[in-house]
Amino acid sequence: MPETLKRGRPKSKNKMEQITIKLPPKIIEELKKLSEKTYNPVSFHIRQAIAEYLDKNK
Repeated sequence: MPETLKRGRPKSKNKMEQITIKLPPKIIEELKKLSEKTYNPVSFHIRQAIAEYLDKNK
C-alpha cells in the first residue's frame, strides 16, 4: 500500500505569528497548484518566498 504524504505546516521550533495579506486570485491559484504538486501548504511557499526576498535585499 503506498504511503500517504502528510499535509499541513511542518513542525517548527520557532514561534510563528499570523498575518493577513491580500493577493490577486491568479497568484492564489498558482500557489494552490504548487501546494498540491509539492505536498507543502501554501503558507510554506509564502514563507520561503519572503525569506528569499529578505535575504536578497539586506
